[in-house]
Amino acid sequence: MASPPRVSCLMVTANRKEIAKRAILCFKRQTYPNKELVIIDDGETDYSEILTDIPDSDLQYIRIPKDDHLRLGGLRNLSLEAAKGDYLVQWDDDDWYHDDRITLQAKVLQNGSDACCLSYSLIHIQDGEFKDFPFIGSLTYGIPGSIMHVNSDVIRYPNYIKAEDTVYLDHWKKKKYTIMPKDMAYLFIRCYHGSNTWNAEHFRRRMRNSPVRFLNFIWYRYIKKDLVKHPYFRMEGNLKSSVEQYLEDSKALRIF
Repeated sequence: MASPPRVSCLMVTANRKEIAKRAILCFKRQTYPNKELVIIDDGETDYSEILTDIPDSDLQYIRIPKDDHLRLGGLRNLSLEAAKGDYLVQWDDDDWYHDDRITLQAKVLQNGSDACCLSYSLIHIQDGEFKDFPFIGSLTYGIPGSIMHVNSDVIRYPNYIKAEDTVYLDHWKKKKYTIMPKDMAYLFIRCYHGSNTWNAEHFRRRMRNSPVRFLNFIWYRYIKKDLVKHPYFRMEGNLKSSVEQYLEDSKALRIF
């Protein structure tokens, strides 16, 4: 029986070993068998000790000197160049991924799509009023950080500090592009911890970024005066299981 397509999980990181442990743990737990983790690291902290139980055949840990002209988009391009997979998936160092993320997104590509993204994900803001209340966030045309796509020699990121993945996704939208449904939100938890590329308000906007969502937000925030009763805070089934596993992982690794 032929092996399934190789999937490369692409991580760009620097000096965030403690928080990266969680994303690395998520990689190791993936149910999809044929995968590799590609890490581009331009920081001073060596991650080698937290990578020892990943087989050499499934790991590319590439350390490079800091180059102020090489921004996040440029670093992501280095991971694209290094990747050996048939499919490539963004695997940021500070987010959490369900064990079946690769399996379910790879299935979309195996069915003929060039790229896919989640339209909904879970979001956790580690401090402030939402510290104890993860919620569902959405982007109608797909969450850039959730992308999986076929390997391409042509499409690359702009060398931007941020929003590079939005521009990158715009290129893939012109291909055979699939937006995965709301019930897949449990596959991915975006985590705000204070040193993200974007500020906390960027994450909070995900629950009010359309006219209907905005009206719902106003209703629960100012009329009901209890935002956590908003449906986006309701955790049941797979959503609840993901949140519980995420919290367990984060506490075990002393991330919070």
